Amino acid sequence: MAPFKRTTIPAHYRNGQTFGRPSEYLPEYAQAVIDYMAQGYSLTAFAGSIRKSRDTVYQWVREHADFSDAVSRARSARVAALETKLLRARKGAETSAAVFALKNAEPEEWRDVRSVEHGHTLKVETLTDAQLYAIASSKASGNGTVIEAEYTRTDDELTQ
Repeated sequence: MAPFKRTTIPAHYRNGQTFGRPSEYLPEYAQAVIDYMAQGYSLTAFAGSIRKSRDTVYQWVREHADFSDAVSRARSARVAALETKLLRARKGAETSAAVFALKNAEPEEWRDVRSVEHGHTLKVETLTDAQLYAIASSKASGNGTVIEAEYTRTDDELTQ
């Protein structure tokens, strides 16, 4: 093992020679991904159609700005195709499949869960025993069950 790190290129390499396996990316893939995903297919399906791995295609997105831009536009075109399919759907299963695809393709716009922020100013420490007892004995808001109990003071409370 050498005591120092090699910082020069070996003599048998020519100037401008690249190292490692050459990229399989072709510039025409940028338009191809837009055309393919505009039919409603995913990026993974595009990778399969050109016989490349999903990881390879995602690496191209990171390394090639033109391909990254094309994938971004292709995702929008995919959502447009899926929404068109939903609007033309006539049967329940066909409609459900289109909605399912849209929920996965564009979860921000097509999610079921809506978040609601709730704020309150009460702190448990500031409530009186009577208020806490009223809360505990009222119906729970979630499932309609009632907490059945008798309020009794503990020995510690009696000595205070």
